[in-house]
Formats: sequence, structure tokens, C-alpha cells
Amino acid sequence: MKFASKRNYILLIIAALMVLLPLILLILWSVSTEWMYPAIFPKALAAKIYKQMLAEPNFWPAVINSFVIAFATTMVSIVVALPAARYFAFQKNMSQRFVEVLVYLPLILPAIAIITSSQVLFLQLRLTGTFLGIILIHTYFCLPYAMQILLESYRQLGEGYSLTAQSLGAKPWSVFWQITWPLLRPGIITSATMVFIVSFSQYLPTFFIGGGKIVTLPLLLLPYANNGRFGLASSYSLLFLGCTILGVFILKTVIGGIQRGTKR
Repeated sequence: MKFASKRNYILLIIAALMVLLPLILLILWSVSTEWMYPAIFPKALAAKIYKQMLAEPNFWPAVINSFVIAFATTMVSIVVALPAARYFAFQKNMSQRFVEVLVYLPLILPAIAIITSSQVLFLQLRLTGTFLGIILIHTYFCLPYAMQILLESYRQLGEGYSLTAQSLGAKPWSVFWQITWPLLRPGIITSATMVFIVSFSQYLPTFFIGGGKIVTLPLLLLPYANNGRFGLASSYSLLFLGCTILGVFILKTVIGGIQRGTKR
């Protein structure tokens, strides 16, 4: 028993180091002004990289655009996934394996092929370079995550509660709002946060469909990382991490704060 406890403690320390070490390196890179091989630690520290990041003309537009697109994509994905997941969870005509293939199809197909073909269609519909176009393409790639989580949530919930309420005369909207929503809330929160994170980190769909007119944080981050400007890339990575945590916190607060009907 003591050996198992000690082993778990060691594994926990190793896992914590694996998480913290990249974060520590990002922090050091973001404040280092001189860090050359073979030095283990930076020779000089300063905050000028953060000042340079804040002085970027597209900094605040990128932050705002990223939040707007990610929140809008999350809302659209959840609104679409909730009724679709309920139908696929309880339907009897298709096998569950076939349903899973349908759900994961957008992720199975090559992303670059989907994006380039969508760009042609979006050009014809005049959606290229618009927020609506980016939100639609993000929803396409984020919907499978929301669908899979909500599918499992509906399967675990079952139809018993809703059928009982309907047999007692409850309206469909009342059943959803008073029974299904409270019991499904953990799954909704999980799917919403997953969609937000995936949408917030999208690069290629935003780059192609945005047409360079709408800038987000990934569009600012990747060029610095590819060009070897590790200081700015690290500072943007830390900002990206902070914005993602903030967005997840907001979603959990908003969705978790809607208290209606049944409580588990």
C-alpha cells in the first residue's frame, strides 16, 4: 500500500514537471533579452518584449477578434449539437458505429482540402473576409467535438426522465429547460469549453477564409515562432494561454450559473 502511494506520488511529480517545465521556459523566453547557447539561463531579463507585443498595431484587434469568433462559434456549435446529438443518441435506424463515423467525418477528411474548397464557395457567397465566414468554417471543425461529448451525455442520461415528464403533460420546451438542461449541464459545459479552445486556436481556417482582413492571436503567434523570434512567440503563447483560461472560466460561469429545474 505504501509502495503504491509512493509510486503515485512520484508519478504526480513527474506529471507536474512535464506541465510546468514548458511553461517556465515560455516565461524565461518572454523576459530574456540575451540567451545564447550554451547558457542554461538567460544572461539578462527585461520586459521590453511585452512592451513590443503591446505596441503591435494588431494586438488588441487580434485579442478581441479571437474572443468574438470563439464565443460565437461555441454558441452556434452548442445550438446545433444539442438537438442533433439527442436525435443520434436515441435513433434506432442507424448503428452507433455509423453515427460515430458521421460525427467524426469533418476530422477524418483532410483539413486543407476542406478549407480550400470552402474558400471557393465562400468567395462566391461573399463570405470571405467576414466574421460570419470564419465562424461557419470554425463551426464545421468544432462541431464534432461538441457532438461527441453531448452524444455520450445523452446516452448516459437516457430517455426516462423526459418520457416521464411528457406522460405527465409537460411541454417539450419545459422538459428540456426544467429537466434535460440541468442534468445535461456538465456535458454542455465540457463541450462548450472544448469548442472554445479549438476555435480559439484555429490558424488555417482563419487565414484562408479571413483573407488577411481579420487577424486573430494564432495569426500573430505563428509567424514569430516560424521566424525564430522566440521571445515574442513565447509572450504571445502566454497571452494565448491566459485568454483561453479566461474564456473557459467565463463559459463555465455563464452556463453553470443558469440554474433551472432539476439538480443532481
